[in-house]
Amino acid sequence: MKHLIVCSEYPPAPGGGIGTYGVHIARLLAEKGETVHVIGKFYEGSNRQTEEQCNGRLIIHRLPYMNCKSFMTHESNSLIKFKKVNHLFKWSLHSQSFSWQASLLTEKLIEQEGIDIIESQDYEAPLYFFQLRRAMGLGPKRRPPCFIHLHSPIEFITQHNDWDIYSPSLLEIKRLEDFSITTADALLCPSRYLANQAEEHYGLQAGSIRVIPLPIGDNPILERNKDTWEYGKICYMGRLERRKGIIEWIDAAAGVAHKYPDVHFEFIGANILATKNMSGEDFVMRRIPDELKTRFHFLGHQERSLLPQFLAKARIAVVPSRWENFPYSCVEAMCSGLPVLASREGGMVEMIEDGKTGWLAKKTENNGLAEALERALETPPKKIAEMGSNASASIRQMCDNKKILERHLDFRSQIVNQGPKQSLNLPVNLSWSTRPLYERQTHKVLQNNSEKGIAIVVTCFNTAQFLTECLQSIEQQTQKPAAVIIVDDRSTQNQALKTLAIAQQGGWHVILKKNGDVTPAKNTGIEAILNSGTKPLGFSFLNAHDRLKPNFIATCESILKRSPEVGLVSCWAQYIGVKDKILTNFCPSFPYQWLSNEAIPFGVVRTQSLREAGYFRSTISEEYDTWDLFNAVMAAGWAAATIPEILGELRQRKESTLHFANTGVCGRTQRKLFERFPDLINRDAKEIALLAQAYMANSVIANSTQNKLFQCILEHMLLYFFHKETLRKALLFFKKVKNKTTRIFLSGCQILFLI
Repeated sequence: MKHLIVCSEYPPAPGGGIGTYGVHIARLLAEKGETVHVIGKFYEGSNRQTEEQCNGRLIIHRLPYMNCKSFMTHESNSLIKFKKVNHLFKWSLHSQSFSWQASLLTEKLIEQEGIDIIESQDYEAPLYFFQLRRAMGLGPKRRPPCFIHLHSPIEFITQHNDWDIYSPSLLEIKRLEDFSITTADALLCPSRYLANQAEEHYGLQAGSIRVIPLPIGDNPILERNKDTWEYGKICYMGRLERRKGIIEWIDAAAGVAHKYPDVHFEFIGANILATKNMSGEDFVMRRIPDELKTRFHFLGHQERSLLPQFLAKARIAVVPSRWENFPYSCVEAMCSGLPVLASREGGMVEMIEDGKTGWLAKKTENNGLAEALERALETPPKKIAEMGSNASASIRQMCDNKKILERHLDFRSQIVNQGPKQSLNLPVNLSWSTRPLYERQTHKVLQNNSEKGIAIVVTCFNTAQFLTECLQSIEQQTQKPAAVIIVDDRSTQNQALKTLAIAQQGGWHVILKKNGDVTPAKNTGIEAILNSGTKPLGFSFLNAHDRLKPNFIATCESILKRSPEVGLVSCWAQYIGVKDKILTNFCPSFPYQWLSNEAIPFGVVRTQSLREAGYFRSTISEEYDTWDLFNAVMAAGWAAATIPEILGELRQRKESTLHFANTGVCGRTQRKLFERFPDLINRDAKEIALLAQAYMANSVIANSTQNKLFQCILEHMLLYFFHKETLRKALLFFKKVKNKTTRIFLSGCQILFLI
């Protein structure tokens, strides 16, 4: 077989177990005679952008990547030739610039190298754009299956690092990972511990995630003398972060150290515990009594080649994590001949036998770790050495390279034989509210197979001066529209009327609306096209200042033809008059769609979904009518897709909740937008409130007085919690959270009860 592994952490790029696994499995496959392509980052220390190893069986492709320093200064990477990639560097989730490049290279390798199977990590979803394009029918006709290897989903990391998943940057990662996991043809995981959690979390059938432990690679057994087994250090190896249980471990070690004056604790790994007010070094040292500080050694990040020398001086290794998958820190320590003290919150319970190959804490809290540490320190040196020998033998049997390789080859062969399935379809409105991620809705039954082409309705209101360029962009389409109608919404300016007259003389169908007509202009265009006998597959609604790229109609129509579940097709777009600013939204989905219209205003709506949504409502202003329509289409159960290509240009839009808060627009418009779907709003109530709070904190609140904050929260409450039952649910939820912002939020809620 020909394998492709997309691994953004492939060394020398920084990372942890994901990169280590990538190196081991790629080399094992290549040494077995398989052909393996790896896509990683061209990071400091990389020799060439393309490198061959294992007699040409292992080919490593390294893509340009911008480090954090250059990202903060918004410098472009000279190796990157595509404008959209540099834009993605400047996007809040700049890691997706790697995903975009990896997508293009993956498609190229499929065509040129005949790739049979694709593997990618879950973290940060580096295969996202490839999967998105494939689900839309874009890219190569040859479609090898792809599987996602579950290492560390951001939701699990966030929860156990005490981060806020509603932070916009973390939400972006979550959404990408959700899509990547949902559209994978198969899922693989190294521990049954995480597999069980993921199956429950994503709504999968029990046992549907294949479990194969990580290979040990080339980790040797390290020799230790009698003194080491008696006086060697207690070694923690890994990043110093909350999820790793480092706080609980330091507290446990400091509490026990008084009883054992000869014990020393060593910490190897980068410290990421810093807060706004305190460095990571100060954070850990403040937890250690002054008289014990000389016995706690923090060595920081160390090169991987140096790690064996630290393990050789240790008598016990520690993995005290709040949550883990199948940590290489545990595998490598056991391989070296060390017993391991660990929590039970991870694959460590599958690796360690308590009292024989290590010590498992009964509880993850510091008291549980302290009890396990005392048991370990009471163990005679000879017994510790024996446990270390047992640990090495046990993990080498569990993670034996040859056995793991055979299981991988068997798994990969099965996936290749079954072919692509999930990856060929777009998921319907990914949401983490009340239904599982993997819940499948019944595909829509199309009512008219004779529909074809995309009809375009162009509306004007004193904007006809832009109309000429808009019409030129329509004329330049590689696939002609099914129909085009220009509807003037009662323009008054002479220049606008003159331009419309010229368009009409040029053969364009122009409708001049009369004063007093309350029917939305876009509905007038829809009815005129349908009454003419034209049966378009979908409609696109342009304002006069919008411009389409030549392949807009062809691309959108191909997706509607291929994917009957799709009712709305959006795309990326360039902002007019704003240099290098590109709108690169996700596929629209709830609950995010409640806060901002994630579809491009001229996105294509399937005619059948348009009928189900009831066209445009006359009670909604033109500025927000497409948002209202798109909500209705998605609420009816249609999938929404965003093509990751720049297919048009538009003026900067205002369709977002934050626009309401910033401009002080009265609550009538937003109420009309959302009271239309009370059941869905009620379902998503908690997420809406937390998303609104997070968005405000990152845009409005940061530069506002407390009064402005209070005003914005009240406006959002009027927007979302017009149902008292929903409001009560929100109050119960927020009462569990104790901070200043929430107290103000609750005050606003109480006032609403009196309105």
